[in-house]
Amino acid sequence: MTVRTRRVLVVGGGAGGVVTAVALLRRAADGLAPVDVTLVERSGETGPGLAYGTHDPHHLLNNYAGRMSAIEDDPAHLVRWCRAQGLAATGETFVSRETYGDYLRDLVQGAEVPPGSRFTVLRDEVVDVTDAGSDYLATTASGAVLTADSVILALGNPPPRRPRGLPVDDARFADDPWDPDLLDRVGPHDSVLLVGTGLTTVDVSAQLASARPGVSITATSRHGLLPLHHVVEAPCPAPAFDADVVTLREVLHEVRRCLAAGADWRCVVESVKAVANDLWAGFSLEDKERFTRHVARRWEIARHRMAPAMAEIVDDLLGTGRLTVVPTSQVDPASYDLVVNCTGPAPVSSTGWNPLVDSLALKGMLWPGPFGLGVDVDADGALVDADGLGARGMYAVGAARRGVDWEVAAVPDIRRQALRLAEHLATADLDPVTELVG
Repeated sequence: MTVRTRRVLVVGGGAGGVVTAVALLRRAADGLAPVDVTLVERSGETGPGLAYGTHDPHHLLNNYAGRMSAIEDDPAHLVRWCRAQGLAATGETFVSRETYGDYLRDLVQGAEVPPGSRFTVLRDEVVDVTDAGSDYLATTASGAVLTADSVILALGNPPPRRPRGLPVDDARFADDPWDPDLLDRVGPHDSVLLVGTGLTTVDVSAQLASARPGVSITATSRHGLLPLHHVVEAPCPAPAFDADVVTLREVLHEVRRCLAAGADWRCVVESVKAVANDLWAGFSLEDKERFTRHVARRWEIARHRMAPAMAEIVDDLLGTGRLTVVPTSQVDPASYDLVVNCTGPAPVSSTGWNPLVDSLALKGMLWPGPFGLGVDVDADGALVDADGLGARGMYAVGAARRGVDWEVAAVPDIRRQALRLAEHLATADLDPVTELVG
């Protein structure tokens, strides 16, 4: 009996890779073509990745547990898993990031592999991929060569870039806010400058203030805007929002109309979020540039909000003066004992952070996407070459898609991408040479 088995190589074992691998296996279980999934992760642990590898109890998810299932068609999956671990979770709980890392790790270890399919996890690093015509050949750091019909890049986020022109010497500069040795560089009464005012700054502020109560913390950015607060009860979308708009001006007008009619701003954000990628796709190039330059930051602080418990910590730090927020123009970085780069990740297409990205870019297989925010991909997530043609079998999920879409890197975004990609691959034709006899 001949069974058509698609060999899929998933590069990266953080949240994006795990969610994608599980989606592929679940789709195969629906009775369509079986899959042979190989998940390659360079670190010692598959699942948590950088985002959920923290052990600090202050670091919470920035979304409700009921919205953070790794499985698109099973929204209560995370809540059930938490309860099975003895955690009193509801759909409106903000679980710790460490707990979520455990959840992702358990998804890998307990992955259900349907008959005829296979699932392998390798601790290695893919450093090069070559399109051999009928197959992709992936070379790892250990020297192994893996063969696949499809390759999915789930690379996560690059480290932040050093801000241009920052006048501080290397001895007083921390380029990685998640460095486990960061606290060792902070004295009991040091002054610390956090460059950036997003969620990374929120997490680092809480960590520093807890471990070093005597430190003074300043956060700075061009806008000087911190993320807004979640409320305890998850908001529903505003039913009055009209998504049939085609310009940025019309979107902003509709948002203002909803707010003027009495809708809670969080509900309006939920409404916009649900159609954000459709809106982005319909914008003109000029509107996309205008949004990126003038609106994006205010959208981000409303879209990516602080958990209520974290908001209480930050409000206390602000109220007691242990944390101050000032515009960049009013800060002298050279006057601080330590400067920490909290500006957020660089674009995935950046050079120097990942050998595979560098190799693919050198070969012309990977190009920067719109506005340099990510990687150029088509509607299915396939990498686009210099001629605008989608690769026959190389895809990206997560932050790499930023610019082609806007909402791409949160777990709900990734699981939707993973499901659609799994469905696409399940129905795509395979070259006959990939048929395996079973």
